[in-house]
Amino acid sequence: MEHIYFACIWALAGFVNGISGMGAALMAVPFMTLFMDIQLIVPLSCLLVTVLSSTLAIKYHAEFHIKIILPALLCAVPGAFLGTQVLKIFSSHVLESIMAVVLIGYVIWNFIQKYEPKEERNNAVLGGLSGFFSGFFGSTISFTGPPLAMYILYTGWKQQKALGALGAALIIITGTSCLSHYFAGLYTKEFLRYLSVGVPAGGLGMLLSFPFLKYITQKTFRKILLLVIGFAGMMSLLRVVNYYF
Repeated sequence: MEHIYFACIWALAGFVNGISGMGAALMAVPFMTLFMDIQLIVPLSCLLVTVLSSTLAIKYHAEFHIKIILPALLCAVPGAFLGTQVLKIFSSHVLESIMAVVLIGYVIWNFIQKYEPKEERNNAVLGGLSGFFSGFFGSTISFTGPPLAMYILYTGWKQQKALGALGAALIIITGTSCLSHYFAGLYTKEFLRYLSVGVPAGGLGMLLSFPFLKYITQKTFRKILLLVIGFAGMMSLLRVVNYYF
């Protein structure tokens, strides 16, 4: 039954990831904690997100060029390194409190603004900052996607371009964590059994999402990204509240 639950969870996570480019782990991890140990959840989520991100990057590879996310990729490495060092000084719950305030505030601010479609734009500095904070918060509280999604909302990239760029960026950033998990010996037989269930389930969920993409306008896609970012903020807030109270 646990494998059936796991398959259902990642089918839903794959669907969400397919229409937003991120959010699979955000959706899956809270449910996985109900019947799995964290030592199994972290490497499984990391590798499954990498697999789903690879699917998006391959499907939409013609829609974007790697140079548009290169600043984010280059800055993610020092961000992850600094995050690891900061975690030795500050509690992860302090960092989650900051993340919750920033993400929830960002979503509220965007929803009260009047959205007006603009021409696509790129900014190497902001792209680098998004990658830096993606690596930083990915290494501290496992929230890699929201900073990248915030930058994509700024750029105004079309849906297919945004999905491909998010997928390619997360391959590199989460893939690095997957390597560290492998060398740490976290890929056990139990891990492989769950992985053999999660990959087809997540892939199926993502495939089911693709037919819906043609009905999602740019404005709706923007709202979906904001909702996923807001969900990440709420999850951070709930974890902090549970810890302190």
